Amino acid sequence: MPSNVSFEFALAQKKYDAARTPEEKLIALQEMKSAAPSHKGAENLRSEINRQLSSLRAKMERQKSQSKRGSAPTIYVKKEGVGQIVLVGPPNGGKSWLLNKIVGREIAEVTPYPFATKIPVPAMLDYAGGKVQIVEVPAIIQGSAQGRAQGKEILSIIRTADSVVLVCSEEERQMLVNELALSNIVVGRDRPRIEVKHSEFQGIQISGKRFLNFPIGQLEGYLKNIGYSNSSVIISGPINSLTDVSEAMNERLTYKPCLVVNPNKISDHDLLDLRDQLFLSLNKILVYTKKPGHDAEMTAPLSMQKGSTVTDLAKSLHKDFARNLKFARVWGSAKFPGQRVGPEYVLKHRDIVEISI
Repeated sequence: MPSNVSFEFALAQKKYDAARTPEEKLIALQEMKSAAPSHKGAENLRSEINRQLSSLRAKMERQKSQSKRGSAPTIYVKKEGVGQIVLVGPPNGGKSWLLNKIVGREIAEVTPYPFATKIPVPAMLDYAGGKVQIVEVPAIIQGSAQGRAQGKEILSIIRTADSVVLVCSEEERQMLVNELALSNIVVGRDRPRIEVKHSEFQGIQISGKRFLNFPIGQLEGYLKNIGYSNSSVIISGPINSLTDVSEAMNERLTYKPCLVVNPNKISDHDLLDLRDQLFLSLNKILVYTKKPGHDAEMTAPLSMQKGSTVTDLAKSLHKDFARNLKFARVWGSAKFPGQRVGPEYVLKHRDIVEISI
C-alpha cells in the first residue's frame, strides 16, 4: 500500500479485511476505490482494486446463478392452511414439546435424547376457525448451513416457510440466527426499503431522499460503481448505510417474520398469547361475514392479507359483489357496532362484515 493513502482509505481497507460476506467485501472495495489516491504513483493500487472488484462481481454472479438453479430438497412439506410456520431450534431445545402444546394434542414424540426428530413433523392449529400449519423441523446445529446433519435440506424448508419460531435459550439464539444468515435467510426484520432499477434515462433519479441517513453522493457513487449509472431509486423507509442498499439489492436474501420462544420460560397463559402471535406473524387477518339480518358465520372465516379493504373482501366473495358494492357494516374495529363504512375501509383482525349491494 502507498504510504500516503488517506485516513478514509485506511478505514475502508480495515473494513475489507474484516468483511465476512461478498456483499460486505464489495462495499468496502467501493469505499477503497473512492478514497484511493489519484496521483500517478497509485496507478497500481487503483488497478488492483478494479481487478478485485471485477473478480468479486463475477464470483457473486456465479453464486447467484447457481442459487437460482439449485437442487430440489430431499425433504419437503406441502403447505396447507392459511400459512406455514416452522419451529426451529437446537437439539433437545423443546420443539416437540412446544408443538404439542400449541396444537393441544400429542403430535411429536418428546424424548430426553437429542436428534429424535429426523424428518419434519407437520400439524394443524385451529385458530378461531382458521387453519395454520405448524411444522417442527429437525435440529439446527453449528455447521448446518454447510450441510451438517441434513442442514441444507432443513434450511430449504425454512426458506419457503411463511414465518419462523426460534425455540431456544438466549445463549442458543445467536447460533441459530447465524446459520440462517449463512443460508441467506434473514429473520426478525424486513428488507431495507429501497428499490433500485435500471432506467432508460440518463443519471440517477432518487425519490424519498429524506429517508437517506448518509450523504447522497456515497449512494450515487456506489450505484455507478456497480453498473447502475442510469437508474431509478425509490426510498420508502430509513436507509442508514450502503450495507442496507446492498442487502435490498441482493435477490438471494429472503426475509422472514420471527418469534423467539424459550420453552423453559413459558406458561399456559403465555401459550394462549403465543397462538395469537403465531397467526399475526403471517401478516394476515381473519374476517367473518354475515348476511343482513343473520348472525356471522363464525365457523368459516376468510383469511386475508393485513391491510385488506372492504372492496378486497367483496372481490374474494364474488366478482359481482365487488362490482355492485355500495357500503358495508362492520362489527369489531368500527367506532360502534354495525357502523356503516365505505369500500376503502381497512379491515382488522376478527372483524365481522355485512356487505350491502
